[in-house]
Amino acid sequence: MSELRDRFTSLRRAGIRSFHETERNLIGVNGPEVQPHNEAGVIGWGTSWRMQGYLLMARRTGRPAYAERLAELIDQVLLARDDARGNHDFRGRCLPVWSSAHKFTAATAVLYDTEGRPALEVTVCPPRAKAAKVTVAADGERHFSITVSGPERRDLTVGGLSLDPLDERRADRAVYAAYEQRTAVTARLVLTDRPAPGPRRPAPGVFPVRPAMVSLAAQTGMITYPMAGLARLAREQPAAVPVSVRGHLDGYLDAVDRAMRVHDEQWGTTDDGRGFYRWLPDEPVSFAGAELPTNEFLAMGRTAVQLAVVTGEAHWRERAAAMARALHGDLTVTGSVASWPYWPSFGRVYQGWRATGSPKEDGSDFRPSYRAVTVPEDVTHALIDLDFLCLYHDAPGLPGVFTEADLRAVAKTFTHHAIERGERGRKGSRTVRLRHDVGGRGRRGTDREQAHVAAWLPLRRWSREVPRYVRAIRPAVPPPPLMGVDTYCAALLAH
Repeated sequence: MSELRDRFTSLRRAGIRSFHETERNLIGVNGPEVQPHNEAGVIGWGTSWRMQGYLLMARRTGRPAYAERLAELIDQVLLARDDARGNHDFRGRCLPVWSSAHKFTAATAVLYDTEGRPALEVTVCPPRAKAAKVTVAADGERHFSITVSGPERRDLTVGGLSLDPLDERRADRAVYAAYEQRTAVTARLVLTDRPAPGPRRPAPGVFPVRPAMVSLAAQTGMITYPMAGLARLAREQPAAVPVSVRGHLDGYLDAVDRAMRVHDEQWGTTDDGRGFYRWLPDEPVSFAGAELPTNEFLAMGRTAVQLAVVTGEAHWRERAAAMARALHGDLTVTGSVASWPYWPSFGRVYQGWRATGSPKEDGSDFRPSYRAVTVPEDVTHALIDLDFLCLYHDAPGLPGVFTEADLRAVAKTFTHHAIERGERGRKGSRTVRLRHDVGGRGRRGTDREQAHVAAWLPLRRWSREVPRYVRAIRPAVPPPPLMGVDTYCAALLAH
């Protein structure tokens, strides 16, 4: 027992030391100060992890300095909201959230006709959409062609196009008919009430695309989670949150509630009560009309858990429980070992879909069809899944969803599926390394993925083997460049 205690103490010391070293050495977009906007997703996928790290350090050490620093980060993050900056999303709305563009959203080039009027919008889905260009050229006397190209993209050329809505080669419909998943190009014809003499033509040339501004639910969940968690910490460990911070908590909770409710229109449930968030059909994102990946809607789920505990509102309690049922329903246990997919099994991406022949009936403005994707969850995105699982299980007052057997099965996911054991060395020991996913047959994980192994530590309550493997796998120093998630993973060690 003393040996086990020594291992925990060693991990805790390593975690505290690593947390401070990582925070101190963050550079560029990863820190140490908050970026003034989230257009490249730095707050949503960088600063948010740092905030979670400070929350964990405050909870596990009880030192008020961590809560003070977290509050400083929160204040900076709140200044970066769209409504604080006067920033508008793709619908022209200015909301209390943090919109992204950059690599996260579909990118559009607006083609003008020879009279200078918008004529055709050409949209390209990620990945690698933001650097694409649309080339317009004449194709005969009456028609034109477009070519969409870009770095690391497969080119798409569609010819014989027309801006005449009555032409059988009407541009938007011809591009729809030529849709191919790897290029993922769609078009929308912009009609005009002022006919010009002769056939309407687009101006020739090469035109860049512009990524759309979209408030992504996953990033809202990531950013608001530590804010709500700080309010919960003040309630459960008052000594860890100084008076100077407690005076701001009502404002933080109001900001969290307002941000979360921006995404109410994206909420959905299955017939058997599983809850999720989805992208709307007209959202300019790669999977418009589809359910978010499990880890992404659970990012919202973690905030819902914290709000349910802190506010007692049935609204958040019910949503948290519905998302817990979604994860639970996707846990497949074989031989007492669990696995689960990256995309929810009840969703469109997991099942795939085909074009109907009518864009209005496809359910997505930007993806007429997509092949089914049934891959297991990867070990990096599992950080969110595992945190939600333990957070929900431990939260007071929430409906029971996960059993002890479920938690033991997920702990075995780590020791049986997520770990790759190498050959025995001269001393009889084996090298161990994380795989890429939780399916049990995944490829060897990258060096970056090894740095995320601490995410499994909360499951040590259901498997005494977990700390030993974490110690064996975790690199002494995360591979460069250091990222916000590295501070979170270090804080996980400080149990």
